Amino acid sequence: MQQQSFTRIEYRSCRRLCYWGLFVLLAALLAACGQSTPEPVLSTPVMDRVVATDAVLPTASPPVEVQPSPRPETPTALPESESSAPGISMPLMGVETHRPGDDTILSLLSDSGARIVRYNGVLWSDVEPQEGQYNWAALQPLDNAFQELAARGIDVILIVRSAPPWAQKVPGSACGPVSQEKLGAFADFMAELVRRYSVPPYNVKYWELGNEPDVDVNMMPGDSVFGCWGDAADPFYGGGYYAEMLKAVYPAIKAADPDAQVLIGGLLLDCDPENPPEGKTCKPTRFFDGILEAGGADYFDIVSFHGYPPYVQQSLNLDREYPNWAARGGVVVGKINYLRDTMQLYGVEKPLFLTEGSLLCPEWNQGECVPPDDRFFEVQADYVVRLFVRNWAMDIRSTIWYQFEGSGWRYCGMVGEDADNPNPAFRAFRFLNQKLDGMNYVGDAPLPEEVAGYIFEGDGRQIWVIWSVDETPQMVDVPPGVLGVVDKYGQEIPASETQLTVSSPVYVEVVP
Repeated sequence: MQQQSFTRIEYRSCRRLCYWGLFVLLAALLAACGQSTPEPVLSTPVMDRVVATDAVLPTASPPVEVQPSPRPETPTALPESESSAPGISMPLMGVETHRPGDDTILSLLSDSGARIVRYNGVLWSDVEPQEGQYNWAALQPLDNAFQELAARGIDVILIVRSAPPWAQKVPGSACGPVSQEKLGAFADFMAELVRRYSVPPYNVKYWELGNEPDVDVNMMPGDSVFGCWGDAADPFYGGGYYAEMLKAVYPAIKAADPDAQVLIGGLLLDCDPENPPEGKTCKPTRFFDGILEAGGADYFDIVSFHGYPPYVQQSLNLDREYPNWAARGGVVVGKINYLRDTMQLYGVEKPLFLTEGSLLCPEWNQGECVPPDDRFFEVQADYVVRLFVRNWAMDIRSTIWYQFEGSGWRYCGMVGEDADNPNPAFRAFRFLNQKLDGMNYVGDAPLPEEVAGYIFEGDGRQIWVIWSVDETPQMVDVPPGVLGVVDKYGQEIPASETQLTVSSPVYVEVVP
């Protein structure tokens, strides 16, 4: 965390000391006059560090559930209402859909409260099969879909991939890099595509160039939906050549729409190269270093990456303990920290989007979740809250759940097969968007290290989102001024006047 200068918290602490001094003086005067003095009610010192109102909020540091800072044994009083601060506004919470033009999907997207969808994608090879000849009719289904999404106020991240045969650096590999002599042609195509979709009625603003490009071209079939700009023979795994593509394409995109936001293709980031697991070098992760080493930082706006924990032992433990990233905080937090540390080394600062994430049921986990049971879907719904709230607190500007409709890859589908009876993950996502709409993250809740908690303020409300770090029930002291406690679906749950048992995420609304 960053060293903080004199903040409003410290000001309030000093102010209270002044008030206390005046109180003592007044008490002495009253006593001298023979009058009784009421017993003073003191706020505890912990209150003064609940919300760092004027300080820069931590973004690169892991949340409490990964590397907890020292905390009191029990929570205490709530911060005063005057401590409210803008904090971090609600990020773009969304999903990836494969059928954006389907009426049922559109209705569910609106119902869910999703603010952004990711779509994979526009295939350059379909639109320009012959160089210089654009077949825009190939995109007609997307015209309707993007128009409908824009009408609902839902932003789009549009992936563009698949080099046509005449532009392939590696013949037969559409997912691989574009040849050097055709980078200009790709730039021309992107400019035309942006001019088409950046204006009403489509209003597409986010453009992602490829999908998981940090995979070696020789590892994937040529028509893969992800990859494959990676080069195992290169120290930076091909990231430098990807940067050359950015240098050609980015200016063309910006000329077509100065407000366009360019994402690098969502990085797979297999493992931590500075803390590699046994038997691995983690060289593919250096793809991102290669982009920056080659001077590519000026030619993209947003870093896109992916992270999925697997469901094992009926638990989310591998979210924090995933071996490939455990040293940095886990499968998502570890990647966040690696990307930010790497950018810092190069003097670069870019926002991060997690463009794919969910809780998966791996095919090798036959005994627990193949096929998944009710326990899996409940834990998956827990992870919806934990992922989106924690990423918000870490200032990840967009989080995308992969995927929205259907059972999904490894049962990751948020809705599931029955659109009339969506999975628990959908209901948890919908309530999250309803409950925290218009609010700002303002700081961590003062809770024991076994309990993660995040404070949100807005619209005259304050909400604590809390859960047990290791998913076992934890007893939490209820802070004063509680107005109500609900579970991840919005159902009221009982709490005594003094204590609450927490395991799955809950929302505690308190007097601000």
